[in-house]
Amino acid sequence: MQIEQLGPYRLGKKIGQGGMGAVYAAVDTETGEPAAVKVLSPRLAVDESFRVRFEAEIESLKKLRHPNIVRLFGYGEQAGTLFYAMELVEGHSLEDELRQGRRFEWREVTQIAIKLCKALKHAHDHGVIHRDLKPANLLLSNSGELKLSDFGIARLFGNTRLTADGGVLGTAEFMAPEQADGRVVTDRCDQYSLGGVMYTLLAGRPPFQAKSLVEMLQLQRYALPEPVTRYAPQTPAELARIIQQLLDKDPQRRFANTLILARSLEAMERGLSVVTSRESDDFVITPPPDEEATEHPSSRMPPTLTPTQLAEMRAREFSLSSPEHATAATMAFAVAGERRAARETASSATTFTKVDEDRDEASWLQDALGAIVSPQTVGLAAALALLVAIGWYLMRPESADALYGRIETAANTGDVDSLKSARRDMATFLSRYGDDPRAEQVRALEDESQQATPIQRAFSDARRQALTNPDVALARFQAIIDLYDDGPATGENAARYVKLARQQHERLEQRVGKFIEDSRTLVIGRLDKADALAASDPNAARRMYEGVLALYQNKPWAADLVERSHAGLTKVAPPAQP
Repeated sequence: MQIEQLGPYRLGKKIGQGGMGAVYAAVDTETGEPAAVKVLSPRLAVDESFRVRFEAEIESLKKLRHPNIVRLFGYGEQAGTLFYAMELVEGHSLEDELRQGRRFEWREVTQIAIKLCKALKHAHDHGVIHRDLKPANLLLSNSGELKLSDFGIARLFGNTRLTADGGVLGTAEFMAPEQADGRVVTDRCDQYSLGGVMYTLLAGRPPFQAKSLVEMLQLQRYALPEPVTRYAPQTPAELARIIQQLLDKDPQRRFANTLILARSLEAMERGLSVVTSRESDDFVITPPPDEEATEHPSSRMPPTLTPTQLAEMRAREFSLSSPEHATAATMAFAVAGERRAARETASSATTFTKVDEDRDEASWLQDALGAIVSPQTVGLAAALALLVAIGWYLMRPESADALYGRIETAANTGDVDSLKSARRDMATFLSRYGDDPRAEQVRALEDESQQATPIQRAFSDARRQALTNPDVALARFQAIIDLYDDGPATGENAARYVKLARQQHERLEQRVGKFIEDSRTLVIGRLDKADALAASDPNAARRMYEGVLALYQNKPWAADLVERSHAGLTKVAPPAQP
């Protein structure tokens, strides 16, 4: 049955459909504000691990408020259906543009990247990593605004996105090597994906192309992409170098953060724009000697240095900082030098002097302090301030997302020793982020890392089953209660786990009934389909009957359905060979 309203939102036409749910255009009946409502697949609501991730990620995404990020309005659950509402962007994605054969000019790509850098910096400062940056998630509104969507979706759906029909290479094509390798995801993973997006917009194809997911992940981990200039010869060398740095396999060789990346792109664009405008001049006016003599001392270029040479000299003063800062400094000072040279030429044509409102920061600072300090002193002071800022950034407390990422990676190995190695991260997470929705799960993992007795191991095993087999977990929690709940005789440690088992049992009991009901409805529907195909397509019917047996023959609640499958198989059994 078509859902007409979820929470305050009245649903309209369907504007998107995927393996995890559908997206509808909607209107808030209370405010009249338009929205896009994503209705998640009913099967996700019964997945306990998904629900935990859903609540945690939504809490993180609520913090994001940026003009280039699709805003999250809210989320909820209605009649067993999970949904969330977000800003409705009327327009199309950059992937749509690429599919139509569009190739982006380097200035367009630079502007897109600068906006994305600032949006990502906002998210990273709030402990949110996108994890799935790609052209399909970059929306261009009809008014020309760029919006980044689907924050947290890769983390929310986990590996299920990598196996969804049609979604394998769409995600893996822009996945960072450390992400493909199963290592901890950091904000520098987003930088790698951004480099891949920039490469794709310029070249009309991603850095790597493969026929399978395994091959693509291997390329991301070990292969070097062809230079972007091979497919987009008009790409400036400095922009190609920035993209190459973003696509470096070592995260530490990328930029310190996306704000520094944005500054480098802005400086590059200004520098190249000045060079381009000077190269396109139709004529040059030679200034009279007396006008050169009246030039202001602070804006005069040393007679033995060109603007580029002066830029390189000042950039060396930034060598105490990272290479990307030196590059940004080079471009910024180059811009300053070119502008001074342009002003000197222009001054010969008129005596009217106008304040240049577009002067870059380096020129303004030098002119203001020229009588007090030298340019070298200014450069050293700026480098020192930059080092202090970088030190502050690196010494900030780790975000909840980074800590939980390492804990989750250790837990997913299934090895107790790996889990034990994450105890310090667990303790830090619980002390700093005790109110985080994931704290309860971290406490359970902390208990599991210390397990030494049979009851601890039994409890951990039952809890793992709760994520995928809640009916089995319910029986195991009940078995723990029946076996160990005999008062002080079992000891304080056992009594504690009996109490935990009872709590888990109560929680599971409330939803196992719905889980079984939904599962039976699904299986009955497939058996009805198999019965209908038995005469016209016996091979397809046989596969469906065998699938029911493989999945549910050990489920007590499915005994009658298993028996029905056996009966169906006898009807479509292949004829005996003579």
